[in-house]
Amino acid sequence: MQNKVKFSVITIVKGREEHLHNLLQGVKMSSLQPDEIMIVSIDEVPELSGFEDLPIEIIKISSQGSNLPIAEARNIGAQNAKLDHLIFLDVDCIPHPDFFDDIITQGFAHKTLIMGNPHYLESKIPQDFELNDLEQHSAAHPARPEINELAEASDYMLFWSLAFYIPKQLFKVLEGFDAQFTGYGAEDTDMAMKISQLKSIYPLLLSPAKVYHQQHPVHSPPVHQVEAIVINARIFYEKWERWVMENWLEEFTKLGLIEWQADRSTIKILKQPDKDLIEKSYRPEAAYM
Repeated sequence: MQNKVKFSVITIVKGREEHLHNLLQGVKMSSLQPDEIMIVSIDEVPELSGFEDLPIEIIKISSQGSNLPIAEARNIGAQNAKLDHLIFLDVDCIPHPDFFDDIITQGFAHKTLIMGNPHYLESKIPQDFELNDLEQHSAAHPARPEINELAEASDYMLFWSLAFYIPKQLFKVLEGFDAQFTGYGAEDTDMAMKISQLKSIYPLLLSPAKVYHQQHPVHSPPVHQVEAIVINARIFYEKWERWVMENWLEEFTKLGLIEWQADRSTIKILKQPDKDLIEKSYRPEAAYM
């Protein structure tokens, strides 16, 4: 930007030090530098030697129980950020060198919620990666619309919180993320539902500003998170009278883990996954999750 807008970057970390180092290396490569990087660290503080030249502030919080307080951690990052323009990046995202410049320019102009454009790394990148490594080994998500220009989302349920801009004032209007949601999923879709009620003033915009999503081990379906997903789906339904994460609920139903139908308002856990099912669902490298 010609007249630099000061902004804060907020990321949440629990372990994942290699991903965090890659994110921060991407920050170093960026054409527009953040004025503040808020790292909200859950349970342990990451080792960040080599990044002393970045304006990093670490806030340590503790998890309560087995489900990570992701929504609460994001809220804490936003509350402690000193600047009016916020960019949230998941720890497994690496910003394109122009990402901050592009999305801050758009955010300053439109002052609403703007989601970045994730491309997914399909293989591991070298420690001293360059832009060419990110471009060569990444692709757009095959199940999401192609984003070539800034435009309002046709479906607000498309919002994912892995890379987005929001003015601090709007974050306050929306009352941040709902901290009822813990562990796996739904807190970002809940935010999308909240902003959909204000879309005549604050539309959800999808930006071509690019980030690169790093591979990491997952379970597909995430049977080890069946309890958290059911609890969050139930909270979401009580708020909005519609289900969320239906693809996982369908999978769990087929596996006999839950009792659920899309056209009904109830959901019930029938059994926990056994060790064999958890092992079968494990994917050590998954590009599009």
